[in-house]
Amino acid sequence: MRSMKIYNYINKVKKLDILLSREIAQILLRQGVPFPKSQIEVVIYLYHHQDQVVYQRDLPDVLGITRPMANGLVKHLIQKNAVKLIEDSDDSRLKRIKLMPVVIADIDSRTAAFAKEFNQMEGKMTKGFTQKQRDEFDQLLVRAIKNLEEK
Repeated sequence: MRSMKIYNYINKVKKLDILLSREIAQILLRQGVPFPKSQIEVVIYLYHHQDQVVYQRDLPDVLGITRPMANGLVKHLIQKNAVKLIEDSDDSRLKRIKLMPVVIADIDSRTAAFAKEFNQMEGKMTKGFTQKQRDEFDQLLVRAIKNLEEK
């Protein structure tokens, strides 16, 4: 019966992912964000890694998506003037991807509103948890992810 237990974990984690994704989509809609969730993941990754060189070829690995999906997302973001590709000066095959300044400014201006909404979402998800249970929940999730990432 051990295999049934993993099936139950998978269902619970999948359900949590679906519900959190739905909540995030609603937050983005309320905030008037002009990108769908899949494009937002690219934008947020780039925003949080502005101080680093990010190549288009790295997106599939860091976001856990396929190369064609990453290329399509980048193409759409370029069309929306949200990102630009810059040829690497050392290797012309490599394309650096950078957020446009207007997108950075937009995210900066919404940071407080996003934080408030995400804190409310976290509160809703962990309603009835003590602070100790919240901390333990976070630690258990981190450990489960780390365990599965080990080779």
